[in-house]
Amino acid sequence: MWNPYINVMGRRKLERTLGLLDILMFGIGGIVGAGIYAIIGEAAALSGNMLWLSFIIASFVAFLTGLSYAEFVSRFPDSGGSFEYIKQSLGEKAAYFLSVFMILTGIVAAAAIAISFSSYLSRLIDFPSWTIVIAVVGLMALCNIFGAKYSSYYNAFATIVTLGGLGVVIAVGLPEFSSENLTRLNDQGWHGILASSALIFFSYIGFEDLVKMAEDTKNPEKVMPKGILISSAVVLVLYVLIALSALSVLDWNTLANADGPLASVIEIKLGKIGSMGLVVVALFATSKTILSNILGTSRLLYDVARDSDINWLRKFTTISGIGNAPNYAIIAIALIAIAFGLLGDLKTVASISNIFIFIVFGMVNFSLLVFRYRSRGSRKKAPFRIPLNVNNIPIPTIIALLTILLLFGYNIYNLMKGNL
Repeated sequence: MWNPYINVMGRRKLERTLGLLDILMFGIGGIVGAGIYAIIGEAAALSGNMLWLSFIIASFVAFLTGLSYAEFVSRFPDSGGSFEYIKQSLGEKAAYFLSVFMILTGIVAAAAIAISFSSYLSRLIDFPSWTIVIAVVGLMALCNIFGAKYSSYYNAFATIVTLGGLGVVIAVGLPEFSSENLTRLNDQGWHGILASSALIFFSYIGFEDLVKMAEDTKNPEKVMPKGILISSAVVLVLYVLIALSALSVLDWNTLANADGPLASVIEIKLGKIGSMGLVVVALFATSKTILSNILGTSRLLYDVARDSDINWLRKFTTISGIGNAPNYAIIAIALIAIAFGLLGDLKTVASISNIFIFIVFGMVNFSLLVFRYRSRGSRKKAPFRIPLNVNNIPIPTIIALLTILLLFGYNIYNLMKGNL
């Protein structure tokens, strides 16, 4: 009997089970994850009362890069994500070289968030950090082995819980809103605002994971670009409201020095019970981000192995089990993430991840410029095409690349100054 999930070489293919709602949940959930809980205090220390502007800048830069992802995924709906886009633009050698950075981006981010999960859970239960890291990464890997559809169920539930928790922060903070001092620069001035934006950018790794779901998605040429752009808009509004709400309840200096900034906001308004409730929400936020990172990175490893002639990589092309998933790739990604997570230093692991994501995002924008230049004169258009073009070169992508370089410079500045 013919099976639509067996390709011509006899290998099982990924099953298209995800719709627009699933993609929106992965997109919004992948971005609004651990980052907002972990870095808002450190970001406030840099930008002060202008924290809200740092979120706008980071969201704007991420949105411009999101446009590049949207056009590429509409043209190449492949589970390799950035790997496929760079291969089509710069060639296989460049793609294989940069795939190392792409894979490490997802692995190290998962490790950093596992450390964050451990610190949150330790507030409720006294367990050694290393056991928590192993358990949460292993559990999220198991969810992935059951398949993308079942992973999407947990992700959707955890995303709703996460958004609910952030909604509570907004609800208790906005009634206290005052425009007083919200335009006053602190001692670090614009340098602080841009350095804060560079820190915040860690939250936007969700774009990289989302496009890797293209082969699991129904009608990805149209669904994926919509998912990316809608997710970007929702996250922009949500992040700015969170920043304004937090600053309305706590002054920026108190927010910067708080142990669990958003939990401190809730504790002032709703007491200890409210604070502990937000810790539980943070556990869902961090766990689902680990799940998304493992899911997206395993798809990338699967695609790299599928396109490679290296024999030992072939094992990662195996699609097996009840979830019709790349199980060997999932297990390999989980094991390496655990190894990084056992380092135990959140700042070190997060700073490494931040460098990787700037490199990957920058190369995606550069690749689109090269692809557009080489395809000028072609009548074949992508289902989604970035607007505002001059001689087939998209101006938003040029701005995206320049702003990525600017924030990357400030990320290095943060590392040198010890802000991460």
